[in-house]
Amino acid sequence: MLQFFDVTKKSPYLPQVRELYESAFPANERIPIKQLLDDKIKREFWAFFEKNEGENAVTPKFCGFSNSITYGDITNIVYFAVVPELRSRGYGSQILQAIREKHPDSRIVVDIEVEEDSKNAEELERRNRRREFYQRNGFGASPVDYVWQGEHYRLLTAGGTVTDKEFRDFWKEILKDIPGAKYP
Repeated sequence: MLQFFDVTKKSPYLPQVRELYESAFPANERIPIKQLLDDKIKREFWAFFEKNEGENAVTPKFCGFSNSITYGDITNIVYFAVVPELRSRGYGSQILQAIREKHPDSRIVVDIEVEEDSKNAEELERRNRRREFYQRNGFGASPVDYVWQGEHYRLLTAGGTVTDKEFRDFWKEILKDIPGAKYP
């Protein structure tokens, strides 16, 4: 069973989160982590740990993190990663479940890189695995594709679909007070 804690500038596990963030996402898909920690945008930035039970429980094991933004009835999972050696063990599904439990009435959206734009077989395989993971966890196709920082993305949704207009309006609202911010 997983437990999670808010990630802040003072979190003792921030170095682990930062390391995973920087290794899991290519430079063109990241924003500076200080922006993820800034409170100009209300985000849920959570670190997940395996909960150990009993007297002889060791220190909880860091498993991954999520970073999401909710506005209205849309929750966008912006960043989400599981520690590489713990992948394919159900931790990712548990993290998604925790987000869904916190937002039972939200349409949850995630974006994935478009498979057709893969540059090689290895990248295509990675993108297909990511899409299949989300599909196994109840996410389905949506009509929304967009380009951000040079990468082509497709939205997947759970709990209801999101239109292109709703998605763009979501980001316009989230970024309205951030000078120079670019939205999809």
